[in-house]
This record gives sequence, C-alpha cells and structure tokens, in this order.
Amino acid sequence: MTTAGSEPRWLGRVDRWTRSHGWAADILATLTALVVLGTLSVSGAQGISWPTGWIITLITCFAVLHLTVALRSRAPEIAYVVAALVMLVIVLAPDGRVTNQVAGGPGHVPALFLPSSLVFLLDLYSVAARTDAVRSRIALAVALAGAAIATGATADALRQFTAGGWLVGIYVLLGLATAVLMTWNLGRFAQVRRRRALVERAESARLAVLEERARIAREMHDIVAHSLAVIVRQAEGGAFVAAQSPDQAGQSLRTIADTGREALADMRGLLGVLRDSRADAAGLADSANPGDVPNAPRPTLADLPRLVAGVRRTGIDAELTESGEAFALGAATELAVYRLAQEGLTNAVKYAGRPAHVAVGLIWAPTELTVQVVDDGRGSDAPVPGSGAGLLGLGERIAAVGGTFSADRLERGFRVRACFARPTAGGRP
Repeated sequence: MTTAGSEPRWLGRVDRWTRSHGWAADILATLTALVVLGTLSVSGAQGISWPTGWIITLITCFAVLHLTVALRSRAPEIAYVVAALVMLVIVLAPDGRVTNQVAGGPGHVPALFLPSSLVFLLDLYSVAARTDAVRSRIALAVALAGAAIATGATADALRQFTAGGWLVGIYVLLGLATAVLMTWNLGRFAQVRRRRALVERAESARLAVLEERARIAREMHDIVAHSLAVIVRQAEGGAFVAAQSPDQAGQSLRTIADTGREALADMRGLLGVLRDSRADAAGLADSANPGDVPNAPRPTLADLPRLVAGVRRTGIDAELTESGEAFALGAATELAVYRLAQEGLTNAVKYAGRPAHVAVGLIWAPTELTVQVVDDGRGSDAPVPGSGAGLLGLGERIAAVGGTFSADRLERGFRVRACFARPTAGGRP
C-alpha cells in the first residue's frame, strides 16, 4: 500500500527515465508494442482472409496505429485523433473469413479482434496523462462512443458463439467500457502523480531555502555578535585608559583591529560558501571563480584556544580546561562545540562585567562529550537565558547534530551546557 508521500519507487524511475530520454523512450515503446502485439496480430491473421483491397487497408491502418505510439509523448492529441480515425476504419471493416474453419468454430472474425487494436488504449492513456481535463474528457467520450460502435459492429460475429447475442453484446460493451475507463483513469492518475511530484519538489526547494536562511542567520549571529562584543569592550576600555596609559590604549586598538580582521575573514568565508552553493544549485559551478572570495575553513576544536585568548584580551579572566580522553567528532559537531563556546564567551563579555571569570570546559567521557561555559559575573541586566536569538539558534544547531542543550542562570553568573554522544562506527551517535 502506498500513500501520497511513499509511492512505488519504480514509478518514479520510469517517469524520470521517460522524461530524460525523450524520443528514445517513445521509439522503444513503439518497438515493444510492434514486437508483442504486432507479432500476435500477424500470427492470428494467418487463417483469416479479406478482400485484397481491405487487406492493404488493414495493414496500413495497423501500421499507422503502431506509429502513433511514437507521437504520444510529444503530440498526444494528434496521436489520439489519428488512432481514433484508424480504429474507426478497423471497426467498420468487413469481417474476415476463416479459411480453415473447424466444426463448431467461428466462420468470420472482425479485424477489431486482432491484438494490435490494444495500441489504441496506449494513446488514450497518453492523452489522459498529458492534456488538460477538458481535452481528456473529450477523448474519453470519443473512446466510449467507439466502444459502443465496436459492440454493434461485432454483433454478427458474437452471434456465432451463443443464441443470446444481445446479452453477449451487453457484456462486451461493459467490458470495452470498463477497459476504456480504467485506462483513462490510469492516465489521469499519472498526471496527478506528476503534478504532485512537481509540488513536492517545489516545497522541498522552499524548505531548503528556509533552512539555509536559518543557517545563515545563525552563522551571522555567531560571527557578528561575538566580534562586536569584543570590539565594544575593547573600545570602552581603550577610551577609559587613553589619557593615563597610551600603551594600553594602543593594545586595545590592536585587539579591535585583530578581531575585526578575523570577523571579516569569517564573513568572506561564509559569503564564499553561499555563492558556491547558489552556483551549484543553478548548475553554474563552472562559471564561479574560486579565487575571488576565499572560503575560510570552518572553526574546529583546535581553534578554541585562540577564541579564549581573544576574550582574555578584553580583561575578562577566561580559561579553557579539558579532561578525559578525546575521541573523534564529526565536522558538524565540532562546529557546534565551537559555536557553543563562542556564544557563552560572548554573553560573558556582554553581561558578566569586571572582574569576572569564565571557564570553558570540555569533559570527555567514554560515551559522550560534555561542553560547558560558566561565568561568575553578576549578569544583573542580562536577559533570561534561552530567550535570546543566539541561544535559541544555538539550541537548534546542537539538536541538529544529536546533542542536548541547556542554559541556566546560576546564583552568580550563567552557564550554557551541551552533551554530545560519542559517534558509533557508522558515524552517528
């Protein structure tokens, strides 16, 4: 049983292969119908004779009917109209005489009974699957009318099998009408499935854009908020000591310059990744010049000492501690650890005040890594932990890699904490 979101995979594969190969798929379908139905028709017509003129007409009609299969994807309406006209000729053709009649067997057979007549259903399916509702319903009405005409034209042949010919005629009409309706409905279902696939692809693209925007917002916050917090703190300190200690003011300016330079490098790297992603999505990767904007590598655990040292230069006593035996983490998890430390340090710079102590701790256990950033600042004017966009985005980032996140206000200061399960052999926690 399949649902709207889980249709058989082979249908999707056939649809994709048909769309991607174009004429090759149509020619293959034509040859398949010709080999299977055409061969059966030739074999079944061996013991049946028609007048010479009708033999030529029927051969031409069946050949044209088979050729319409090649047009059913590119021009389904034309293929269907041609097939309907050809089928009308085949239905109105005189019955063929059976040359080697057996005792009790039929003496004449309608040309409609030859297997190649089933090709008409392929054209009906195509016009139902590839045209609008109005045209497909017109095609259905034509096919049902053809079923009625075919039932009337084969009445004499049907009387050979039973005395109740009118009852058999009703059964045949119902059978033909059922075949027509089922084929038409399959075509409409194929069209609905194709449209649904387009809607799902569009929705997937929209969700991907929203997810990318959220990721960009988190990255921009992580880069800009931390850098600006350090710059503001250094500028305030430099202005305060400028008159008494020019050397310390110069140190503050150098820290501001270094922090701004690092932020610009991170921004260039982020913009470079965004540009490359858009070029790949549009199929234009070859036109991008990778030398224009350098793609800075994403931060890892090895960058934590530099991050802590930058905060220490603001006058806050920051330290990095690590205990236990480290194990390998994925790149996404390492980035989440780095952003956790960065967010905690940023909050300490903004709210902890002076003097303050902030500790970044990495606690490696056999089955998990615990990362926490704890400060003992007063935090009197700080928002409730978890209410800011930075902590909300951080929680989403950590949850995306399978971690757990918490942010708590302590009696004195704040603590942000996350736990990451050790990856298994398959690469997942």
